[in-house]
Amino acid sequence: MRIIRIIQRKAGLIITLLTLASITLACGGSNEPSQPEVGVEQVVPTTMQTLRPEPSLTLTLLPTFTPVPPTEIPPTTASTSLPPPAPVLPAATRINFALGTTYGTATGTIQAGQTLHYVLKAQLGQPMLASVSSSNNDVTMSIVAENGATLLLASQGSTNWQGTLPATQDYYFQLFGSVNAEDFSLWVSIPSRVQFDPGEISATVSGATVDGYIASYVVAAQGGQSMNIVLIPNPNVAALTVWGFGDGQPYMRAQMGSTTFNMQLPSTQDYIINVVPQGGQEVDFTMTIEIK
Repeated sequence: MRIIRIIQRKAGLIITLLTLASITLACGGSNEPSQPEVGVEQVVPTTMQTLRPEPSLTLTLLPTFTPVPPTEIPPTTASTSLPPPAPVLPAATRINFALGTTYGTATGTIQAGQTLHYVLKAQLGQPMLASVSSSNNDVTMSIVAENGATLLLASQGSTNWQGTLPATQDYYFQLFGSVNAEDFSLWVSIPSRVQFDPGEISATVSGATVDGYIASYVVAAQGGQSMNIVLIPNPNVAALTVWGFGDGQPYMRAQMGSTTFNMQLPSTQDYIINVVPQGGQEVDFTMTIEIK
């Protein structure tokens, strides 16, 4: 209501001023065209529009955000796993093969409950045969490789072992005494592997039964192939033994007194060929092996 009263007062004042201006112009005799009169009905809305209050502004305060520092990812720690400790190897007596032989032995006396240690070096892939004999046949053995691998457990109470060696390294033999002191003999054989030249089906080897020991060889062959062996000299001084290293089967024995062998092989495996001297003689020989 107050605003309307103010508007009405101002409108009256404006009308009065316009009236006076009209009278003045009329009295002055001006030739200029008269301006159209502005009526109250036009002045009031215009004035009302002028006096209309501006809409108020409402300020909305936005929430403030505290920046969160990025989470630090700890650097990945490199694996620090340590290699397994090297096995503790016993002090051992080394077994050496005499030049030109494929056998080594160790003999002596073992006391009741005593443990004796022997060692020899052999190559990857070689077949090895080992046995221990004693007066009462109760001395047993175990075999452990230099890298810690066990070939024969002591708990097995065994007196012999054969197998293909897994690496070029030293191999340790432990002999375990029984309830009484007794003599023993440790015997180890590592046959010499016969290799054929590329494209060849036969190979010839020369050797000797040094100190009357058996000369032992190994050759790989496939099942179905034919193997022919000719040994020189004559059967009166040496003979052949042939057996399968994988199946353990004998295919010829030296007791037969033969210096020749011919057979279609039953399976794929290594075959052991022994030149056995008669009566422990030292015999020089030549042997030809053919596989086809």
